[in-house]
Amino acid sequence: MNMTNEIVMLLPILTKILISTICGAIVGYERELKNKSAGLRTIILISVGSCLFTIASFVAAQYVGDPTRILSTIVTGIGFLGGGVIVQHEDKLIGITTAAFIWVVSAIGILCGLGLVITPIIITLGLVGMSTFLAKYERKIRKDDRD
Repeated sequence: MNMTNEIVMLLPILTKILISTICGAIVGYERELKNKSAGLRTIILISVGSCLFTIASFVAAQYVGDPTRILSTIVTGIGFLGGGVIVQHEDKLIGITTAAFIWVVSAIGILCGLGLVITPIIITLGLVGMSTFLAKYERKIRKDDRD
């Protein structure tokens, strides 16, 4: 690939990365407010990394192979990363929700890398809204259980 082609490709790539960064920042900010182990920087990096690997897989597919091979390895790698935040504490597992967030944010990054804009933003807002609502609902359930 020559430099002219790369420069022409740069604007769409930067747009995808920007959307991915914004989506990651929204989710990461919510996780940071809850003082979770995967906060703002980590969630942004997961989203942007998944976006970049997706872009790279389709660029590479122009020369060799199948772009879905790299996409499938993103899912595997993110599963490994998410597994690293799950720990056992006394009789409870902690970090499963954070691992699930990591997994979903990676999917959002993949959607951004595919060039989608509205879908990842809607999913991001839905994810944060759902998390906020369910956290309040879970606290209410726990409070009711103590009564």
